[in-house]
Amino acid sequence: MTDLYIVKATELNVRSSPQIEQSNKITSIPEGHVISKISVAGDGSWWQILTVKDGRTLEGFVASRFLEPAPNTIQAIGWFKEQFRSKIEAEIAGTPFSLDLLTAIALQETYYIWGKLYTKLSVDDVLKLCVGDTLDTPKRSAFPKNKAALLSVDKGREMFRIAREALETLGTHVEEYKKVADNSSDKFCHGFGIFQLDLQFFKEDPDYFLQKRWYSFDECLSKCTNELKAAIKRAYGSGKTALTDEEKVYVAIAYNRGSVEFSRKFKQGHRDDSDKYYGEYIWEYLQLAKSVP
Repeated sequence: MTDLYIVKATELNVRSSPQIEQSNKITSIPEGHVISKISVAGDGSWWQILTVKDGRTLEGFVASRFLEPAPNTIQAIGWFKEQFRSKIEAEIAGTPFSLDLLTAIALQETYYIWGKLYTKLSVDDVLKLCVGDTLDTPKRSAFPKNKAALLSVDKGREMFRIAREALETLGTHVEEYKKVADNSSDKFCHGFGIFQLDLQFFKEDPDYFLQKRWYSFDECLSKCTNELKAAIKRAYGSGKTALTDEEKVYVAIAYNRGSVEFSRKFKQGHRDDSDKYYGEYIWEYLQLAKSVP
């Protein structure tokens, strides 16, 4: 697993060799900067590291005494990139999307699940448990508003069984979902996959849900990328070949809520109990993801 640390000094020099010389300084990195440990050099006082500065990936050596383990979210980003980098980069080739944008979306959608489980379970088991969203009417307006609405459509009863089972299985690992399942036999999951495809798409693509295709990262990634392609057209029209960080957030907002209102800045998309919006989280997570090699 990727070994991530942050700088605990005001400033830390990155050098081309594991010793202090006037001629071997590559750059300096500030307090809180993220590095990935590659190996230990010499007596352990120096580490060979990888880091990102000004959008460029750099390799060098730093004094290990000025580093401390990175926070949990940074460690989780490292795991996500280590597991899925090659697949994501292959899928988004030729698009204006980035590995960091997909990482930010996965963090916003399901980090509260996989962030608790990736150190304990296999990748396959983590992916199976990336389900959620049990809100129903009156807080939910999209199909299915509740159990009755799901049962009213073709294969809805089978889907309810799967969605209910997903909730109960997740509840064995995440206490808050166990409480939801225990408190109501009518509750079920509406979101499926690490990027959370909503059950509102059940009528359009029932097999994705009925065949539990969210177990496959490739399937989740394909769905997410296609939705992002549709979102970028809704936000900017056709022909957009590059995106700034701000524009990536607006595309993610369109991905989440169907449309984007530029006048509202990042205060768009789902708003949580702390009064923070989806767009604000995406911006925050995007910057974190960019900091991790």
